[in-house]
Amino acid sequence: MERYYGLVLTLIAGLFFLIGGLISLKVKNKDKLNAFSIALAFIIIINLLIMDLFPEIFELLENYDLSFKILVILVFGALGILILKILDFFIPDHHHEHHDDEIDKKEHISHIKHIGTLTLISLILHNLLEGFAIAGMTLNNLEIGLMICFSVALHNIPLGTTIFSSLDIHKNKLLVTILTLSSFIGGLIFLLIGNISNLVLAVISIITLGMLIYISLFELLPELWQNKKKKESIMGLVTGIIIIIISFVI
Repeated sequence: MERYYGLVLTLIAGLFFLIGGLISLKVKNKDKLNAFSIALAFIIIINLLIMDLFPEIFELLENYDLSFKILVILVFGALGILILKILDFFIPDHHHEHHDDEIDKKEHISHIKHIGTLTLISLILHNLLEGFAIAGMTLNNLEIGLMICFSVALHNIPLGTTIFSSLDIHKNKLLVTILTLSSFIGGLIFLLIGNISNLVLAVISIITLGMLIYISLFELLPELWQNKKKKESIMGLVTGIIIIIISFVI
């Protein structure tokens, strides 16, 4: 029975995306919410890169020499960036300048949707691995599994807010459903397969790393810079820092 506790925790962690989504649906001013959620997502993703993905990758590659680690990170990190760059061609109308005319407002909305779609796709891959980790950790130690689950859940709320506020949920029901269940699917894979080599896990993590670097530097950061004087952006950055501190304390 204990082996299924981790599976339950992966499902709970994924459902917290919906909590973030409910928050976004309750807010009427979408422009302010977008400025807030993009700043929030930027901080959360940067923390995810520095505090979660990089340490995890080096731990998975601990048995390999430094030159091999650098080579693998550079090659597959670049692959992750390239994958999202290619996806750019299939997600239309996302480049824009900030002006006040009606055409640019439509382009701006399209750009926000573009960011949401890329973030969603990257997080699906990342959450598969997180679900794998939660299930594995819980099998060894339920208390640690609970702590990891809660930490992941805290991160999923602001990311859910960002995605739900930037996408037409009715047109993206399938992707949102897959995102919500992606941690659960990762946990299920762990139960069905058991062990996957550390090198394979590291490669998947590095590809995800490249994707999230692309999103943070080329999508979120320019949008955040354009809105840097808005109080909603400042509030988003501060809220992200508070969430990170809480997750560390817990």
